[in-house]
Amino acid sequence: MLPSAPEAPFLSVRDLTLQYKTERHLVTATREVSFQVERADRLILLGPSGCGKSTILKAIGGFIKPAGGSISLSGVQVKKPGADRAFVFQEFDQLLPWKTALGNIVFAIRETRKTGAKEAAEEARGLLRKVNLAQFADSYPHALSGGMKQRVAIARCLALKSKIILMDEPFASLDALTRQQMQEDLLALWADTKFTLIFVTHSIDEALMLGSRIVLLSPHPGRVVDEISVDWPGADSRTRPEYAALKEKISRTLFKDKLNPVI
Repeated sequence: MLPSAPEAPFLSVRDLTLQYKTERHLVTATREVSFQVERADRLILLGPSGCGKSTILKAIGGFIKPAGGSISLSGVQVKKPGADRAFVFQEFDQLLPWKTALGNIVFAIRETRKTGAKEAAEEARGLLRKVNLAQFADSYPHALSGGMKQRVAIARCLALKSKIILMDEPFASLDALTRQQMQEDLLALWADTKFTLIFVTHSIDEALMLGSRIVLLSPHPGRVVDEISVDWPGADSRTRPEYAALKEKISRTLFKDKLNPVI
C-alpha cells in the first residue's frame, strides 16, 4: 500500500513577488517570499518600513495580484477577496459610523450568513462580551476610543467566522498602555477561540509577545531572511532570559540585513 501524500499546509505563500506602479516606476515590493501557516498559528510578519509586510497581507486578502509565485488557502489558490479572510487595519475609522458597536457586528453576521435578527443580535452581544465591550453595545463609533474601536473590529472579524484574521499594525496608533492591554486581550481571545492570525508589525517586542512564529523580512524589496519560533508568548515573556537573547538575535538579523540588503 502506497503511503498517503502529506497534507497541504493551511495557507501556503510560495515564491511571492509583488509589484506596484508609481507615476514613473514599477516598484518591486517583495521578491520570492515563501512561508506557510497552519491552523491556529499566530504568524508575525516583522521587518522595517517599506519591506512589503502590508503588501503581502493585502495579497493574502486577494486585493493584489502577484507578479510571481502563488498564495493558496486550504489548497485553493487565492485570486480575489473573500469572507474566509478578515481584516483589521491600523485605522480606527473602519466601522460603519451610522451603526452602533452591536449594529456593526450584527451587520457582518447577517451579510455573510443566513441568520435571523434576534439570533444575530445574541451572537453579537456574546462577541462584545468576549472583547469586554458589552456595556458599549449601543454606542456609536464616534463615542468610542481608538482601542474600543479596534476591539469592535476584532469582534466583527470573529463574527465572520473567517479562516484567517489578517491584522495590519492594528495597535500602532494606540498609546503604550492601551497597546499592551490590547496585546494581552488579543492573546486571551486567541486562547479562547484558537483563530488563525497573521499579524504585521515593525515592533520586535510586539512580535515576541504575540507570535508563535515570526517571519523576518529584509529591507526593500522584502525577502525572508529568517523564521523564528516562539514558545512563550504573553506579557510575562519579557521577564524571561530567553526574551532578551531572542530580541537581540532579531535586532542583529534585521540590522545586519539593513546594512547589506538582499539585491
